[in-house]
Amino acid sequence: MPENTKNVATIVDDLTTTDIGSRDTIYPISSAVREKQGSNPSMQAAERLNNAVDSEDTVLVLTGFLIPPSMVQETDGPLGAVSVARAVDSALDANPIIACEPAAVDICEATATAGELRVLDREAVSNNKRSVSVEPFPADRSKAQKYVEEILSEIDPAAVIAVEKAAPNKEGVYHNMSGYDVTEQTAKVDELYSRLPADVLTVSVGDAGNEVGMGLVQETVEDEIQYGDECQCGCGAGTAADIETDLLVPATVSNWGGHAIAACLSHVTQTPVLHDPEVERRMLVQASMAGSIDGIVGGTNAWCDGMPPDAHESVLRLIREVLRSSVHTRGGSEIGR
Repeated sequence: MPENTKNVATIVDDLTTTDIGSRDTIYPISSAVREKQGSNPSMQAAERLNNAVDSEDTVLVLTGFLIPPSMVQETDGPLGAVSVARAVDSALDANPIIACEPAAVDICEATATAGELRVLDREAVSNNKRSVSVEPFPADRSKAQKYVEEILSEIDPAAVIAVEKAAPNKEGVYHNMSGYDVTEQTAKVDELYSRLPADVLTVSVGDAGNEVGMGLVQETVEDEIQYGDECQCGCGAGTAADIETDLLVPATVSNWGGHAIAACLSHVTQTPVLHDPEVERRMLVQASMAGSIDGIVGGTNAWCDGMPPDAHESVLRLIREVLRSSVHTRGGSEIGR
């Protein structure tokens, strides 16, 4: 890895895995990821995506975590998914599809629109740049099986990227971070991962151990994260996710992991795709106005994971500063809009 690339990768990963909110989950998880997978996971993801995804390919982006008791989509996830979708569209010239919980479609559409993407149907996306399709991934298992069959036969994705996507434990039970069973209302993405061809690149982003991809560090989650080995629902298997992916990008806030991948794709492809802090705030506000809540403190207040919009804008601003001298266009050095 060239020295400049390594520097960008290291700083971006350090920024997005700093435990600003003091949730006590990211340090053991990120340490275990680096031990098993190597350093610079976001740059690894960007490089692998750049190699695996060709122009006009389709990339499936999964997101969605519903917060009990009302089972409303949280603000963490949709922004990171939109950030990745923007990068897939602009840096890779591919067609992104966001698949989320059925109850989160309106929220993800509002976030995408605020993130400067047009929301179109699946067929139209292939003919329109800066666009994305948003689809419900069924929570009903039989319907999920049919949806997966359709995805694999009609779309044939080159890559699947999961950003803050709930995953089942080794007993097949989906949990929230507090250790409660949320299986009934959650998209059955295990049906997809059990059927994906081996040549489809899988990338995941998570922050607490109960998300897609955390199977890589399952033992660490069981040993170090509250409820990781013993949940509160009685299934006896804890919250630790059992789905592993080709690459796992840990982040303090999963949205930040999506931004880290987008930033590294900017560097790898020399294409400015990372949005500016004002767009980050707008996405948080519009997601909240569509009904999304903060998964830590609740409320439609544009907060995410217990932190106000200013904190998320600041992280994005720092990432953009790292990229400022590394991403160039014909008009000079810039990072996107």
